[in-house]
Amino acid sequence: MQVEDVVKAKTVPLPAIKQSDSVLAAVKQMLALKETGLVILTPSGGLAGIITERDVMRLVSDRYNQLDKVEVWEVMSKSLLTIGAARPLDEALALMTEKHIHHLPVMHAERAIGLLSLDDIVAARLKKTEQEAQQLKEYITQQ
Repeated sequence: MQVEDVVKAKTVPLPAIKQSDSVLAAVKQMLALKETGLVILTPSGGLAGIITERDVMRLVSDRYNQLDKVEVWEVMSKSLLTIGAARPLDEALALMTEKHIHHLPVMHAERAIGLLSLDDIVAARLKKTEQEAQQLKEYITQQ
């Protein structure tokens, strides 16, 4: 299984927001999309950063009464690790575990095409395990 297989199966493969939007808008969008992170794209479609629930929590602890005034670019992570869409899912999991990150922008030909979360990986692996178990049951039944 490859990273792009998981990204393509998501309802919103590339949840994004403008860096000039407020953090409050980002929170509302994450909630609406049921995502825990959003990528921030440059006007040309390049990857500028990422904002996650962890970034929002840091802001809340420091400036809780300014969520509607602080712009996303002020709190987004700018130093990003990314992964290619054709890379194995296990490689993404290893990278996320090693670097202690929960979100990984997915790239194809220098463009962001998705955002992979640990939840996405767990769900994909669970689905694959269930499918394999079903295939084994069917095989055993036919014997």
